[in-house]
Amino acid sequence: MKLFLTIMILFFHVLLCRSQDHFTGVWQLQDAVSSASPKVEMKLLIGNPSSGIFYPATIMISCDSFRGRYQLLLLKRNSRQLAFSRNKYAQDEIPFSLGTLPVMLNGYLDFSRDLKGNPMLTVNRIPCKKFGTPITQPESAGPTYQALAKRIQDFLQQDSIRMVRNVSGIMNDSANIAPNLETAAFYYGVLDSMKVNQKDGLIKFNNNNDNDIISVQLNGKKVIDQIDSKKKREPEEILLDTGMNFICFFADDYGKNHPGGAGITVEFNKSRVALNFTHPMNLGATFIVLPLYYQRDEDNDTRFESTSFPAFPQRTARDNPPFQPLASNNSSLQRNNKIVGSIISKSQQITLAIWDDALEDGDSISLSINGKWITQGLPVKNKPQFLYVTLEPGPNSIIFVADNLGSVVPNTSVLEIIDGKKRKSFMIDTDLSKNNQVNIYYEFKPDL
Repeated sequence: MKLFLTIMILFFHVLLCRSQDHFTGVWQLQDAVSSASPKVEMKLLIGNPSSGIFYPATIMISCDSFRGRYQLLLLKRNSRQLAFSRNKYAQDEIPFSLGTLPVMLNGYLDFSRDLKGNPMLTVNRIPCKKFGTPITQPESAGPTYQALAKRIQDFLQQDSIRMVRNVSGIMNDSANIAPNLETAAFYYGVLDSMKVNQKDGLIKFNNNNDNDIISVQLNGKKVIDQIDSKKKREPEEILLDTGMNFICFFADDYGKNHPGGAGITVEFNKSRVALNFTHPMNLGATFIVLPLYYQRDEDNDTRFESTSFPAFPQRTARDNPPFQPLASNNSSLQRNNKIVGSIISKSQQITLAIWDDALEDGDSISLSINGKWITQGLPVKNKPQFLYVTLEPGPNSIIFVADNLGSVVPNTSVLEIIDGKKRKSFMIDTDLSKNNQVNIYYEFKPDL
């Protein structure tokens, strides 16, 4: 019976460890990390994540007669890294204050396992001689504690720090973990949230003369990864989810001029926010987070939602009666179809506007939707021509076929899809070997 109970306890312990986030828990300094004296003890309490990326945390430091507790925020960089917030706010310190010394503990926590499979966290600092803020000197602790303050400074700035999980301390210490971002009184690198009224935006990169290495993520997904800020780079397009979004700007290396001068500008229509590590609040920081709240206003929306459905099935007479097949002897049906865009429509009726935005050179095209001709032999003019299309629920495919090449190769035109205020333009570029295809997914919602 005792053996059975022991096995069951071990079994449930394994299940608990597997279900637990591998960062969350209580971590303590591994023995014999530094031979310096006096010995520094450190405990790191990491709480459960919010929004999948924010980890509230508390660091507890003791050395000889010194005791200190500091609140901070850890931000998920990837599945094996957490970034330290620049600021680590003191909850209590005795018998003296470290002041700004905890700022030196910057950079990343790397998750790994030892040879026995036990989890470990290792501090990987970003090398920095200047932190953008005056660093408290050990002398400020007074003659009695000056040597002790210097020992803690060395620990924070240069000691090798490796931590192991303290399973027995998880339940006892987890209640002390802070901060709560919604009620936090201090700045942890997360800016005030901004509301935007459009889904797509741009991230522009500010070039500087340093060699800062930076990364940007949107909702935990890479936008750019470890690029040199000195090199010129074109803006990156981003697409928000409905609700709260988080743009995370990481400093991976401060380059030559500490503590880093890289920056980005986030643009959504007329709304612009600059994120940079030269701002006084972010000097020496590892990350800056911009929360963006997007709530779609369908009444004033002028853009279609984009989609990336991989395959739009060909409809048959059984799927979509009555079926009017394209002429089987038309060789254009044997051409390759190049997908030029995929969008979502919430309206069954849409308008297609087609025109030549360059030289009117005698091009003509034919269009089909779901295997049925919309028009054949339509001359493409400089003046827009309008076609009215009824969509089927679910996926729809519009095929553009070049009837000829005109006097200027290839057969080009502009297609604009119109649904009330919503408009989306595509450049159509066809020839006698390829057609163009636009996929439209109609979100049919029956009246209740």
